[in-house]
Amino acid sequence: MWTYLNGEFIPKNEVSISPFDRGFLFGDSVYEVIPSYNNKLFLFDDHFKRLKNSLSLINIPFPDSLEDIYKSIMELQKKNEFSNQAIYIQITRGVDPERSHVANLNTLPTVFMSSTELEINPLREDPYRKGLDVQLEKDTRWKRCDIKATTLLANIIPFHRDVEFGIDEILFHDGQIINEGSKSNFFFVFDDLIVTPPKKQNILEGVTRNYFFRRLFEEGFNVIEKTVQIDDLEKADEIWVTSSTKELQPVNKVENIALPEKELSEYYWYKALKILEADLKVNS
Repeated sequence: MWTYLNGEFIPKNEVSISPFDRGFLFGDSVYEVIPSYNNKLFLFDDHFKRLKNSLSLINIPFPDSLEDIYKSIMELQKKNEFSNQAIYIQITRGVDPERSHVANLNTLPTVFMSSTELEINPLREDPYRKGLDVQLEKDTRWKRCDIKATTLLANIIPFHRDVEFGIDEILFHDGQIINEGSKSNFFFVFDDLIVTPPKKQNILEGVTRNYFFRRLFEEGFNVIEKTVQIDDLEKADEIWVTSSTKELQPVNKVENIALPEKELSEYYWYKALKILEADLKVNS
């Protein structure tokens, strides 16, 4: 397995980053994960735009051009050989001479990339498989979830605390208001209305979220951004999560609230998945 670090391709077991890197010391960094199917990047422009936006919001200069980043990703894919990959990109503010809350103005960003084999969504082969079990969690994260930062401690604490319960995903809420998952965005179906929380709430504007929202709208489905509250969960006919590496996954239950069952062809998540499959065939 190969990685990329500051212009060089280095074997995974040989790559190293300074302990004085601000990404390590302060979480002073952002990241992006881009799926690739049959060695073709999916929604690359959207991911790249979000990466640049995250860097801009925390005042880290973008170190490379679009063309340079793209070429490096393609070379990394080639070296790691998997047909389907998840490309991880992390850019930190860089290595300071000494630990300080205020960065040295001459510090150059650190650019790191790695890739892993991307498991094809098992729903494509077995759409009848059990959905996710989700747990509600008070949202104690920082209030800039629009920045895809590497400071994810609040996202992972519930999994380590409740590991014995086998929770698949966390659904963060602020009082009654539903925000998002620890590693995904949420969609809710009420009758024939598909709803996802608005971007103005404390959520990351998911690339895959935006893709499904746009494509469902283009295909004539009734899909809107709207605030969802905890009390609405019992009224939901479907709940699903979306992310770049998991695509789309239906929810089986939230806490003790079980989602109603119906014929496979009647599920809106199944119709959305079919739209994605058709788009991927065109992209291949």
